[in-house]
Amino acid sequence: MSKTIDSWADLQRAAAAILRRMNDHPTLARAAAANPVLAIERLGYTITPHARPGITDRLRLGPEAAELLARLRREVERLARRPVDPDDGADVRRALLELGVTGENEMIGTEPPRWRPGGAGADRLEALRDRHEVMRPLLEYRRLSGRRPALAPEAVFEAVLSGERVPAVTAVKGRLQEG
Repeated sequence: MSKTIDSWADLQRAAAAILRRMNDHPTLARAAAANPVLAIERLGYTITPHARPGITDRLRLGPEAAELLARLRREVERLARRPVDPDDGADVRRALLELGVTGENEMIGTEPPRWRPGGAGADRLEALRDRHEVMRPLLEYRRLSGRRPALAPEAVFEAVLSGERVPAVTAVKGRLQEG
């Protein structure tokens, strides 16, 4: 079996083997609760760059929301006439400057709103909604993405894996399903 994961279907095909190996490594399984993508890669799998956002979104938000985020991401890129990572505040800022949505001296935060219980907070970019057509899909993407917390960054994953940080999660159960 190939250790390259290029789609959700590839991940599903590898899921039984991944779960078996996770069960053999309880510390890795706990770290997987913080970031399952990094845990899968730690097992020696490679998730291709174009598959990563969709897999990450689907793990965080489920299939319907992941599909909508993918459509919104494509729409933002089409309207910006270049690739844009809506989750990267610096990339969003560059795109908005290039499109003339903001000026060099405008101090509007472009980092996505941070998730907190109850959902993400207000988006500072909301004030720019009417300045360019790219804003509608960008704001919708950020609102939808903010419904659940992002996966833990690599430093947190490593801290959980090493035992330096104890996750709030002490057990994880999963169910494999089609779709």
